Amino acid sequence: MTDIYDRAKRTASRLLAPRSRGGKGLEMTLRRTTTGAYDPATGGVSVTTVDYSGSAFRDSYSRAEIDGTLIRADDAKLLLSPIQLDGTDLPSPEQHDRIIFDGNEYSIVTVRPWNYAGLAVGFEVQARK
Repeated sequence: MTDIYDRAKRTASRLLAPRSRGGKGLEMTLRRTTTGAYDPATGGVSVTTVDYSGSAFRDSYSRAEIDGTLIRADDAKLLLSPIQLDGTDLPSPEQHDRIIFDGNEYSIVTVRPWNYAGLAVGFEVQARK
């Protein structure tokens, strides 16, 4: 038997799915780059990039929310589905991740997870070009 949190996660992923799959969102890529430890043998560090395919819906900030410092006029509010396109869970976005959405690449400024009883049912991301 599913509980209210599982239903909320399914509802969010259904609504934020790409339009091609019946949702209101578009496909997006969450790009996470990690830097390894310094390797004295090579004189450098290893860099690993992992892409996660998901979907998101673009919203905008109201004039009252835009203060020019924390939230700028060109910032985007992206609502990310908690589920990747392959059906697995999307990892929680982090501040140093990048998002490729609708032909633009954004850096993540802040992340507000929709976290109910430990279950992420979606993410609200402030993204900046």
